[in-house]
Amino acid sequence: MNRKYWIMLAVSILALIAVILWPAKKLENVPTTPDKNEILGILHAQSQIATTEVTVRKMGVYDSETQIASLNPTKWKLGKRLAVIPVDVTIRYGIDLAELKESDITFIGEDSVQIRLPKPKIIDKSFNPITNPDEIVTLSTGLRDKVGETTIQQIKNMAFEDVLHQEKGLQQQLSEELTHNTETVFTSLLTAIGLHPIFI
Repeated sequence: MNRKYWIMLAVSILALIAVILWPAKKLENVPTTPDKNEILGILHAQSQIATTEVTVRKMGVYDSETQIASLNPTKWKLGKRLAVIPVDVTIRYGIDLAELKESDITFIGEDSVQIRLPKPKIIDKSFNPITNPDEIVTLSTGLRDKVGETTIQQIKNMAFEDVLHQEKGLQQQLSEELTHNTETVFTSLLTAIGLHPIFI
């Protein structure tokens, strides 16, 4: 009798523990949908995948006749060019994810999220102001006067502006590629947490 009592008591205690723990265990397995702020944190952390850097080399030319830096090869005249100076212009294109706000995220139903990505743009642009004398190529046999640093900087500035002005096609191509790559990565990240992204 005493033995049956203790067995029944042990079974009752185990049953009680199972009842108490069961809801908690069940809740642990229920996935929770992240809020907008959490989604923003996930997307903001991917800033590197949303950018690319391109370096474009332009040849700056100093014309001995006009004393003006010219970047148009069709206007070059043999015997009048003093020097050609290479100018490396570095441009970083991308989607600035810091511009992505909570208002750009909209939940649709239980498992879909609509995201409006910022437009790709030039995030940073620069050229190296320091000139390597070994890179300046002299093309005129009658060269007497050296090209001064002021003229070199003028040439570099012209090359810089010329690249920014003429590389619209490259910008468009990179913009499409960056948008596609960013959407692909974001889709993978959000699908892993149970959300289906829709980009607009």
